[in-house]
Amino acid sequence: MSLRFRNNHHSTVWAMYERFFPNCPDGGDWLKVGWFQIEPGQERVVYTGDADAVNRFWYAYAHTSDGVEWGGTFPELVPVRRFEWCEKISDTNSRTIHMHQFEVGATNHVHTFR
Repeated sequence: MSLRFRNNHHSTVWAMYERFFPNCPDGGDWLKVGWFQIEPGQERVVYTGDADAVNRFWYAYAHTSDGVEWGGTFPELVPVRRFEWCEKISDTNSRTIHMHQFEVGATNHVHTFR
């Protein structure tokens, strides 16, 4: 079912995800999508398809304007503006972030940033 991001932090969160996308047209097997603005206490559907059918493991990164980050060990290049790019795409304004891996379930999955 769908994938939702929930913001349990006191500041606005800007989040992105990366999902399996075999033979992504611009190269690679992964698609990165962001930025989703999520206000404190709010939840947002970021993927409307069946997340579990795509892949069991997804990747995410989020940050706030006051410097809090939810990251991990998986590097990725992302722009500062909204994007939907294959994993091999970047531009001169891209920066490296480090995503964390999470596992989706068979029902609607909510991934929470605390």
